[in-house]
Amino acid sequence: MSDVARLAGVSAMTVSRALRHDGAVSQKTRDKVLAVVDELGYVPDQAAGALSSGRSGLVGMIAPALVNPIFGMVARGLNDTLTPLGLQLFIGFSDYGAEREEHMLESMLRRRPEAIAIASDSRSERAARMLLNAGVPVVEFLHRPATPIRHVVAVDHVAVGRAVARHFAETGRKRLAAIVGRERQTSNTTDRAEGLREGARQAGLAPVRLISAGGPLALAEQGVRAAAEILDNLADIDAVLCPHDITAIAVIGELRRRGARVPDDVAVFGFGDHEVARHTLPALTTIGFNAGLMGVEIGKLMINAFEAARLGRDAAPFNLTLDFEVIVRDSA
Repeated sequence: MSDVARLAGVSAMTVSRALRHDGAVSQKTRDKVLAVVDELGYVPDQAAGALSSGRSGLVGMIAPALVNPIFGMVARGLNDTLTPLGLQLFIGFSDYGAEREEHMLESMLRRRPEAIAIASDSRSERAARMLLNAGVPVVEFLHRPATPIRHVVAVDHVAVGRAVARHFAETGRKRLAAIVGRERQTSNTTDRAEGLREGARQAGLAPVRLISAGGPLALAEQGVRAAAEILDNLADIDAVLCPHDITAIAVIGELRRRGARVPDDVAVFGFGDHEVARHTLPALTTIGFNAGLMGVEIGKLMINAFEAARLGRDAAPFNLTLDFEVIVRDSA
């Protein structure tokens, strides 16, 4: 910074203020400072700035897994909302483990984030205490916990399961199954399976069978194992709800490889409506929701909380449930 100040002919304090867009610095002086900064390739020490301002400029996001594209789309929507405010998103993954989630959360809190977005599948009491005492806006997303920390942006996964059951019933399916994790069952998946059970009962169908196959970190392997279980041990099943589009595509591939017809023999239903879903053969019937919009709404809640804090108020808890859509294609 001293080199920038010397070449710009100003004090180090003026350089600091110019870089923070402080109104006390004229536009002419700021332009001169920024020109020198560009010439030297100078990058300000953000940690030092955070110490002096009390603000880190960071927003933390914790998601269960990198393998699930939904979380990437949420992150993009959130990042696009926060970037114009000069806030930077940093992301950690818990791998669906409570202990790892605790470690990731503790690590983030040491960096004094401005807010935290978290999609927790197995929130421990210790993680809940850390979130409650974080002193920053907390937004839980995708799944609505029984006892939210503060704000929630979610999908009603039980309602999703009911909608899938209605579709199966309306298309003549009688014996339904839902794929759940063998190693670790996610709350979203079990909620959708419960909704499928409820919907099947209401439609007078046979009880839903649960297929335990793989875990949430091996989505394609989960699908291959589930398809094998259907063909080898559950031959009467004529429709299956998958926890993810990637799992569903793997189910379709393994069923067809072994001579089963989709949807004639087994109808396959996904979740997420990812780009590849419309390009499979047959094209995948699935549940769509706007994951990017979920990220935007998380960002809006954070911004509202920032503004409330600036005015000396506490933002009231807010719960938002996003719409979803049954997207009918060829697989079910």
